[in-house]
Amino acid sequence: MKHALLAIIIAFLGYSILNISLAGQKIGLETAEKKRSRGIFIWITATAGTSIAAFIVLYAVSLGSVALVGAMAGTGLASLALFSRFVMKEKFGARELSGVLIVIVAAFLIGGFTSRYILQDINIVMLVVLLVSVVVLYVIIIVFLHGKKEFAGIIIGGFAGALGGFIPLFQKISTSDIGKNAFFFKVPAGNGSKLNINTAGALPGLLYRLSEVFANPYAAVWILLSIISVVVVQFAYKKDQAIRVIPAFSINYILVPVIGGVLIFKEELHLLQWFGVVLILTGMLLITIKSAGIKNTRQ
Repeated sequence: MKHALLAIIIAFLGYSILNISLAGQKIGLETAEKKRSRGIFIWITATAGTSIAAFIVLYAVSLGSVALVGAMAGTGLASLALFSRFVMKEKFGARELSGVLIVIVAAFLIGGFTSRYILQDINIVMLVVLLVSVVVLYVIIIVFLHGKKEFAGIIIGGFAGALGGFIPLFQKISTSDIGKNAFFFKVPAGNGSKLNINTAGALPGLLYRLSEVFANPYAAVWILLSIISVVVVQFAYKKDQAIRVIPAFSINYILVPVIGGVLIFKEELHLLQWFGVVLILTGMLLITIKSAGIKNTRQ
């Protein structure tokens, strides 16, 4: 229970950094059109933020269930809304405020009914099937809607989010015994390594634990997916407003790990936690409905 609640808090932090960083990428791209060096700096900083967020979520996933951590992805959009209002001084209406409050209530609802989680089973075949199915589905949608520019940004952003949604799934496997036993190379036991590092210090122990996690193909896959997701979302930014792209990204980022957690890891969510997931999606829609509220991020 303690670890599950900690996973929720850490996931909230990670997804908040992720969503604000995504907005920062959009700001950087637009700023670069007028002030190239400043825009590039903003974009690089924001991209670094997405990488930091991925590692924070990795820690959250190692503590709790994938479905639980994935459901918290929507809380990042609430943080983005507050960031837009108080930092970027954008307009903030009653609808957007209610959306933020709903997301916060949903987060407490999900956390309040969290039980102790024990990893019992991993269905690797189902993971591969789900990944291939999602990719094929989005390719079909993109081909079918080719030429309809009003949907381009949302669809591409959703595809980027879906790819990103698989990151927690592969992260969970990479930190499991299956991941650690599927290593590219043998990780030496103990606090040190074959690099003649002094085993008495704290750093070698940290290096050992990191090498144990990343010396397997599942870690390589989630790192690759995070890179591809970031690249794909850049194309979405060129097609539509960030306030429309990021929700499409986030909804997919939520649904994929929640569904994957149930199908691949045999995880279970309390009925009220499922209600919390629905509330998060509802709050996201309220935050992003095109109105007199939050406008496009620096468009």
